Amino acid sequence: MQSINYFLASFISFLGLAVGILLVKIAPEEQKPGKKYFILLRRIFLFAIFIFFLLYYLHDFSYFLILIILFLFLLLIEFKKWGLFKKSLLTYALLGVLFFLSSINTSLFAIESALILLLGIPTASLIYGIREKNHYKILFYNSIFLIAANLLFLLNYHFSFLILR
Repeated sequence: MQSINYFLASFISFLGLAVGILLVKIAPEEQKPGKKYFILLRRIFLFAIFIFFLLYYLHDFSYFLILIILFLFLLLIEFKKWGLFKKSLLTYALLGVLFFLSSINTSLFAIESALILLLGIPTASLIYGIREKNHYKILFYNSIFLIAANLLFLLNYHFSFLILR
């Protein structure tokens, strides 16, 4: 995969958070009644991200084992009694790793990119509307997704380039 395509896809996937913040700014009166649906959508998208991964890598035991460990870690994060802001930081760091792992298969990469974009909408709507009113802080702290995904890609690209020499 070309670098520019990967970087743009990671940035567009990250923009789901900005869309969620914009959604709350446009319709703040819908935040309270929609809270339970945003929580449900967030969990459905998280579950779908792992289901598609497992379906694509069911035959490869090493990927399957890594995904099960990451899924259990995500379940631990999701059902811990932390605030949603802290949960989203850890979740987006984990999603950066999953985003990188999905770049091996272009079909899976497209699906995962879209699901991460869609996950950002209810996540940012919940964080911005209830806990945090500073949208720059939400975007800045969750940019760990961009850092993790792009750093892993650059390291992989750099090391594969060194090996090929």
